[in-house]
Amino acid sequence: MDQPDKKTNYYVEPVEIEIYLKKAGKVRTIIKDLYIELIDVQPADNETSKKVFQYFNDNDEPIDLMEVMNFFPELMNPIFESYYQNINLYEKLSMHFKEGLNGSANSWRMALYFTELLLKYEPTVASAQYIGDFQTRNLNYLIRKLNELDQLFLLEDATVAYLIKRRNKAYQGKKQDREFEKLVELWRYNVKERPV
Repeated sequence: MDQPDKKTNYYVEPVEIEIYLKKAGKVRTIIKDLYIELIDVQPADNETSKKVFQYFNDNDEPIDLMEVMNFFPELMNPIFESYYQNINLYEKLSMHFKEGLNGSANSWRMALYFTELLLKYEPTVASAQYIGDFQTRNLNYLIRKLNELDQLFLLEDATVAYLIKRRNKAYQGKKQDREFEKLVELWRYNVKERPV
């Protein structure tokens, strides 16, 4: 697979590959980049989700639950009921979003790690019935933002696997990219072999 012209729309995961050099009788490790295309998230099939996504898309901002409650007060109860256990994390995430929007690259990185953590608690009633998959939308947004800022970052294995799954689902029925599949296979093997 050729390196995509625009790195912005991909998450790039380094994959270790061991190569046996027959003449030298040595094993060398090289790193190849696995480019995982970010698949855009559509709002849920309801008017509330469409309005929330539209508002934050128009402002080119991540979907901030604290701001959702400000601009869509009718969602306050479902959000609080779904997220009260982690509301302090969402407050911190909101702070990182605001600092990121004010120019802090490090805040975007922190927001990404908070989003990775909070994604593990989805879906909730609020996301499934009202807001839509805002966490995945934010994950893509933050990866793109850090790519635009040329920041180095790595995601957890579970998040990488999730992005691969979304990409593969979007590409079902299309011509297979053998290079991509090969690198995914090697990445999965490396994850399995990694000490816990």
